[in-house]
Amino acid sequence: MGFQKTGSVGTSFAMAAVWFATHCGGGFATGNQEVNFFVKYGWYAVFLPIIAMILLGWAHRNALVLAKDYKTYDYKSYGDALFHPYEKYFSIVFEFGFIVLIACGVSTSIAGSGSLLKSSLGIPYGIGIVIVGLILLLLTIFGSDLIIKVLNYKTYFLIITLFILCALGLQVGAFHFQQVMVTNETFGQSFWDAVWFMLIYVGFQSFTVLPIISVSHNIKTTKECNLFMLFGMLLNGIFLVVICIMLLGFTPEVLDQTLPVYFVCSQLSLPWLKILYTIILFVALLGTAVSLVFSTVARFEPVWVGKGIFENLRVRRLTISFITLLICTGISVFGLTNIVVKGYGSVGYIGLLFVLLPEIIVGTIKIRKNAKLRKDQGIEEA
Repeated sequence: MGFQKTGSVGTSFAMAAVWFATHCGGGFATGNQEVNFFVKYGWYAVFLPIIAMILLGWAHRNALVLAKDYKTYDYKSYGDALFHPYEKYFSIVFEFGFIVLIACGVSTSIAGSGSLLKSSLGIPYGIGIVIVGLILLLLTIFGSDLIIKVLNYKTYFLIITLFILCALGLQVGAFHFQQVMVTNETFGQSFWDAVWFMLIYVGFQSFTVLPIISVSHNIKTTKECNLFMLFGMLLNGIFLVVICIMLLGFTPEVLDQTLPVYFVCSQLSLPWLKILYTIILFVALLGTAVSLVFSTVARFEPVWVGKGIFENLRVRRLTISFITLLICTGISVFGLTNIVVKGYGSVGYIGLLFVLLPEIIVGTIKIRKNAKLRKDQGIEEA
């Protein structure tokens, strides 16, 4: 994947868009992540998402600077550079992160789609996730370049739909949101619990660095990395806060919903918007899953030395796709909320300790050391 835009601003904004597209996955677009990591803590959800995106932006910025300095554009070489000289002990965390990102991402997409089919068409959840799993398998088998290109536009359509929905939802829920702010409503949760879950959210989102560095070849200067951080924090932070504020306007009812944004959409009494959101969200969930399945194939196909029928490259690819979808459909049985809270939550601990903190602390030390070395050698960035 490459970018056609040239210049610091264009390159940096394109990279920020990659971060936003990765962030705006199934759990985000359904509102499930926002509710379980921010909104259920009441008025803290107005400012904690901003702090979360500042921390994540700082870590991602450092990751891009390190990738630029060491010319590491895949997660293995990047992990070796970050953790050197202890890479043999720690760099495996990115291999783990890649697998978990795939498993949680695909499972979330299947679970979200199953819940959507249940809410919109009344299809039982178990049957729904099987249907979605089969659709995804067919898309990966017969997915032409045209289908992939169409699915790549899913984020743009989803952003537009969510923007319309948020604009209307904010108006309808404005009075209740004001009440939440005036009373400092926290729904019985403590401030420190809210901060901790914010950090867990940042922890599992830290693994979104993997697709970001894989397309960072055009980043040439630290200035571009700084601009990426600014654009990324604005894109992700503002959108995250707006959705949280909208959902706060429909509390406490929205706290028990598997698909909070769909619930808000249902409260607006606008059938056309409900249909539009349902279709766009379903396509976006499928698109996310297909992209992740193809990423799995790209990662494991080269290292699988097949014998017999598995000597055929196409057979190996289909087998990897089938196994991935089978496992993820099985995980989706536990439901979207369980995957978001327990799955992403567990990964958050690992991401917080072994990705976010090393990128901020160790990354900052190495970046300053490299900058000093360049200065001593009289080398200037292009």
